[in-house]
Amino acid sequence: MTWLDQTPLLAIEGGFVLLLLLSVEAGYRGYRWVRPKDGRKMTGQEFLLSAVLGLLALLLGFTFSLSLSRYEARRALVVQEANAIDTAWLRTQLLDEPYRGEASGLLKQYADARLAWSEGGVGHDLGPTQALQGKLAAAMQHATHGGAPPVVVGWVLTPLDDAFGLQAARLAARSTRVPDRVLAVLVLYSALSMVMLGYILAINGHRHEVATGLLLVLLTLAFGIILDLDRPQGGAILVSQQPLIDMRASMR
Repeated sequence: MTWLDQTPLLAIEGGFVLLLLLSVEAGYRGYRWVRPKDGRKMTGQEFLLSAVLGLLALLLGFTFSLSLSRYEARRALVVQEANAIDTAWLRTQLLDEPYRGEASGLLKQYADARLAWSEGGVGHDLGPTQALQGKLAAAMQHATHGGAPPVVVGWVLTPLDDAFGLQAARLAARSTRVPDRVLAVLVLYSALSMVMLGYILAINGHRHEVATGLLLVLLTLAFGIILDLDRPQGGAILVSQQPLIDMRASMR
């Protein structure tokens, strides 16, 4: 999926609508090769076009559902991670000094690192996050060995473990995309459907430019939304990081 992420969405949509236009034209011109030589007009083909377009709508809906479910999963993980870090922050305040100050400072840095990663581009560096995870684990060991109550340290470790696990879950969710084969089948099916549309238009002897153009635009918009939802970073439809922003602002 790398080339899809690196290619501007408008360029992909432009190529898609051009492919559909060429497909309609190919079907329209292809009718010349199969039409009856005796001049007899072929009729009764419209029901085939209705069936093909119905299947195309089903395929678009299936692919849209895949991309939307992945978008919603990424959005839910942001909320869960913000809640886990906030819970760890609140429980850290139960520690005595100097352990409270050490852990609180590291948690602030960790929240900043998670925000930077969330708002960064595709493949943004995870180094700061991983380094701070190690420092937070060391701080909890320091507190344990320094005489902090094990129960309190355990209360802090539980949401910290959740936050660390959610970091890995968010990384996995960011790399989980609509399969390439599904997108390829969608593009191929759309092109073949437009070939049939051009063929039926040729049978009827009229191109219906306005209606055909609107159909191609609608298909392109639907395809563009699917791709946009499937871009965790760099698209126009992005998962809001407001829960993390609000959580960081609450750290006084």
